[in-house]
Amino acid sequence: MLALIAALPTGYALARLRFRFQRLILIVTLLAMVMPNTVLVIPLFLEVNAVNAVGELWPVAIIMGFFPFGVYLSYIHFRTAMPHELVEAARIDGLGEVAIFLRIALPISRQAVALVAFFSFVANWTNFFLPLALLTSSFGTQTISVGIQSLISSSPLFNPTTAAGLSVKLYMPELALATAISTIPLLIVFIVAQRFLIRGQTLGAVKG
Repeated sequence: MLALIAALPTGYALARLRFRFQRLILIVTLLAMVMPNTVLVIPLFLEVNAVNAVGELWPVAIIMGFFPFGVYLSYIHFRTAMPHELVEAARIDGLGEVAIFLRIALPISRQAVALVAFFSFVANWTNFFLPLALLTSSFGTQTISVGIQSLISSSPLFNPTTAAGLSVKLYMPELALATAISTIPLLIVFIVAQRFLIRGQTLGAVKG
């Protein structure tokens, strides 16, 4: 949800508005998009540690809410797929940019919303290094990707030496079940996003 709230308005502003440092913001977004997540783990850890928030979920949620690829997808969509005539007509009618975005851009951009929602959910759901660095080893504060890795490392089937003295004794059926459960939300989001993508193929089309 945070990724949608941040990415969609930013992409619309970069595509349809003209303001200072617009090109610079777009270049920074592209650089952040292509930069590996592992490169950013140590700087982000130092920043979170500076505010004494290591081990808490809220800084992880805020950081994951910044999704540069979603900003770029929104920018491309509003730049190419959104009819320019609709925006100009709305401006002539006296609508402000916020009203144009909420009342016109979003209703005809279900395809872009579905894409950003799907990719952001997949990226955050499967993110491993950032939660591993910022969250504690307690199972109550770990994400599912880190939790499954912890379960694997504590299983005598995969690592007998580290499992000594632990109460968690996992074997292949339990690990297979945990992995299958972790994929269910991805399948649900994919099915829902696919429906919106199919419906959104004809939205925003201008009759010739």
